[in-house]
Amino acid sequence: MPNIAMLSCWNHYHARSFVRDLADFPDVRISAVWDSAMERGKFFAEEFGTDFEPDLERLLARGDLDGVIIDSSPAEAGSLIELAAQAGKHVLSDQVLALSLQEANKISKCIERFDIHFAIDMSLRRWPVNIAAKRVVSAGIIGDITSLRIRNAHNGAIGENPLDSRYLNTPYGVFTDLGAHGLYLLRWLLGRPIAVTAIAAHYTDHRAEDNAAALFEFPNGVLVICDTSYAADHSPFSIELYGTSGSFLGGGINGVHRKLLNPSDSTIRLFAPEEKKQALNEAAAMGEAGESTLSLWLKAMEGEAGLPNAVQDGIALAETLEALYLSAQSGQKVYFDSLKA
Repeated sequence: MPNIAMLSCWNHYHARSFVRDLADFPDVRISAVWDSAMERGKFFAEEFGTDFEPDLERLLARGDLDGVIIDSSPAEAGSLIELAAQAGKHVLSDQVLALSLQEANKISKCIERFDIHFAIDMSLRRWPVNIAAKRVVSAGIIGDITSLRIRNAHNGAIGENPLDSRYLNTPYGVFTDLGAHGLYLLRWLLGRPIAVTAIAAHYTDHRAEDNAAALFEFPNGVLVICDTSYAADHSPFSIELYGTSGSFLGGGINGVHRKLLNPSDSTIRLFAPEEKKQALNEAAAMGEAGESTLSLWLKAMEGEAGLPNAVQDGIALAETLEALYLSAQSGQKVYFDSLKA
């Protein structure tokens, strides 16, 4: 029976989601919660029906602990991943490995040295609409992709029940949360950009950006727009591919923000020359959702599967976030090759 600890419930929405999902794995036990904020940690330990451990070093030294799920702030994630890896604990990180290329490379060496199973939850890659988009790109049915746009937003800064202030009064805002999904999707679909120009705006008066967009440039002239917001109500997820022989427009059928966008919640519109329509319809057909990162990680811990690209995916996201924030802060285009590795 694998024993799992929750390291931080800073993002309690996602921590609760992981705990709900773990109920589908009856052989897995949540053995403890640690949090840098003691009261928060105690609260969620009680909610999850487990113990609160205030001493991180003591928790990671436990011989009966197999792995950890990290739901910390983006800024804290890298150090927690490194500490867990050094203790020989398998790690599932919620969305980020690090916030800079240099830090990500340093942590990746630690993961490799201590030979742990590392996973990063890039949950939108399992959405049927995004799997369909990936299949269309891979098949080349709409020709060379010339433009991609991804939007992911909700009303977290303006709704009746706004996000806790810890999400909005930090150096890193919506781009490390909702926006990160678009960033890893663009790398998954099209690879590494050469440059980015980003705007991190503030619709509300909080410290963190809550309304933001980034324009990515690729060496072959392809342009990608990723926009995201905490200041948009009923804003459906959207993913748009434009190619030299057609277009793919996918997303949600309404503005309800969901953890998993199933085919019944999704819509796809396709545009292509008559002779390509059948092939495009077949490639863009939505099937079942992909297997969850949590499931794959647990299988890896049991020796049933591997996670061969998880670290590289985390490095790619860290590089993209670093370049994006440098651009937003400087007001200038930032080239990826200028980042310190």
